[in-house]
Amino acid sequence: MSAGGFLAAALLVGVGGGLGSVARWGVRVLALRLVAARRGEHLNDEIRPASTVLANLLACFLLGLVVARLGSSGGTAEFFYLMLAVGFCGGLSTLSTAALDVVDLVRRRTFSLALAYLLLSAGSGMAALWLGLVLAS
Repeated sequence: MSAGGFLAAALLVGVGGGLGSVARWGVRVLALRLVAARRGEHLNDEIRPASTVLANLLACFLLGLVVARLGSSGGTAEFFYLMLAVGFCGGLSTLSTAALDVVDLVRRRTFSLALAYLLLSAGSGMAALWLGLVLAS
């Protein structure tokens, strides 16, 4: 890859990652507003794990669609792959926040809930990726 191609690829990954991060934040804000509207209160700590799982599921599903459609194509498709799969889906998903959620649940001494959250996150993420692959094929 030439220096210009590398720079273009890095820029696309950065743009996609920024948009994915904003989308992850949007999922959290929307989840907080929906819960607050239903319960009439603000539940920041309680909703964070659910919004993290939702963002990760969405990212895995979209990643499956992108990989099935674009794969490891060359040319222009490679730039779309970098922007969408590496950038957007990478910015939308968040292993670090999921890990923090598990730590917070353990600190609250809800060990079974922490384990269930961990297994649900990993298992449902893989299932969402598989579903995206199957639906796009």
